[in-house]
Amino acid sequence: PPPLPPPSPPPPADDMLFARRSVVAYRPGPVPAEAVQRALEAAVLAPNHFLTEPWRFYLAGPEARARLSALNAAKQAAFEKVPGWLVVTLVASDLAPDGSFNTKKGLEDHAACAAAVQNFMLSLAAAGIGSKWMTGALGAPPEAVKAAVGAEAGEHFMGAIWFGYPETPLSAQAKAPTRKRGLAGVLTHTS
Repeated sequence: PPPLPPPSPPPPADDMLFARRSVVAYRPGPVPAEAVQRALEAAVLAPNHFLTEPWRFYLAGPEARARLSALNAAKQAAFEKVPGWLVVTLVASDLAPDGSFNTKKGLEDHAACAAAVQNFMLSLAAAGIGSKWMTGALGAPPEAVKAAVGAEAGEHFMGAIWFGYPETPLSAQAKAPTRKRGLAGVLTHTS
């Protein structure tokens, strides 16, 4: 394959893609409700086959944030500093006999839900709001996280998304973490 050209600066419309990073340190204070609403509206625009809309969002209020923070005593103080929490679950339109979503439609639903989470985070980044998507870093069983927000039986945990204004502002010029393979390691040119 031909060598890849050097990366070029992103166009302004793509700045949010390059600015979004996993943020763990936030400034105190809430995120404006309008920014969260816009991000949720962006989330539900994610592509989803047959319009299954497999995502469910749980925007944690003060009591739910306290329950979520209490799920891991070792990390509770850090969790309590996070201004916003969104728990995302998946309701698959088709399940395999073993209860997994390892079917054509189930996998499509999973991909759609992941795209919705990314849309949510990108919309926040466009507004200068940082986020972090966690699937296991909470150190609590998925069932406990779902119970803390009142998720219904049959919903699959997709993750908890922290959000807030980052201590260090987001920047499209910030250096991204080095990827193990990079684009050259995952791109194949075909004829």
